[in-house]
Amino acid sequence: MTSRVLILLAALIASACDGGGGSTSGTGHAGGGGGAAGGGAGDEAAATSGGAGGEAAATSGGAGGDGAAGGAGSGGSPAGLGVTGVLTDEGGQPIGGAPVLLCNTRVCYTDSSGADGRFTFRFDAKLPVDFVVKSMEDAETAPRRGVTLFPLHFVDAVTVDAGPLFVPELPAGAVPDPSRGEPQILEVGDGLRLTARCADLLAPLGASLHDIAARRIPPERVPALPDLGGEELVAVYAMYPFGTTTSGSLIGVQAPSDLAPGTRVRFRSMSTYDGKLSAPVAGEADGAVVKTAPLSGIDELTWLVISR
Repeated sequence: MTSRVLILLAALIASACDGGGGSTSGTGHAGGGGGAAGGGAGDEAAATSGGAGGEAAATSGGAGGDGAAGGAGSGGSPAGLGVTGVLTDEGGQPIGGAPVLLCNTRVCYTDSSGADGRFTFRFDAKLPVDFVVKSMEDAETAPRRGVTLFPLHFVDAVTVDAGPLFVPELPAGAVPDPSRGEPQILEVGDGLRLTARCADLLAPLGASLHDIAARRIPPERVPALPDLGGEELVAVYAMYPFGTTTSGSLIGVQAPSDLAPGTRVRFRSMSTYDGKLSAPVAGEADGAVVKTAPLSGIDELTWLVISR
């Protein structure tokens, strides 16, 4: 099993959580008197295996203190609180040697996938707790890779097998022009159109906003999203650059859809910190697309979730 690293929130580049100083490789530890405990309660959640479509539920449980997480590799499932899974590319092949993170609003653990794509995190936390598993985007591959997200809500000390996690490949994207004062229409990929005032866009720390791209996640690869409650999923898009690109003004969204005209839809962003969904933004279908209502929109680009 590879070495384990705990990265406190402020030290993690772009997709990290907020917090104190960084850490070095070795046994994970919690800084500043905190623990591997993350924020509060939520609805009963199930985490699905992206490719297999299986479901793993995390149910009620006990307390924890300082946390240790880590260990990628192809060994068996760990005992106790944890998560394991396999990073896969769009062809279903494992991605080895790739950074994998397990984060919430207080702490973030990181490791690398094994040669077989397998990663495993074990940790202690005060329950209930929310976490998100995520990969790191890779602009050096061809085609470049986006970020996979897998939200988890633990209410019991169980280990969740996330199964194969789909890492999306990214198109070329659209180049924003911050010199333009008026909103710019950006065709970012897979039919997704953003209308943004580009001067208001702010890239993640250390990232360059050369272009904005999106990849639609196949429905069978979308993890369970308990925050949707009884809503039906319409589409999910992975955005680039990830972690988080924000906007000082609202970004209008339009996506292809054959929903009947007048169908009400909702647009949300998924938090890079703990996998929770943002407050919904209202929209409507016209038979060819779904789009946010006039003068409304989203204000960050992570994973875009559209539901009805």
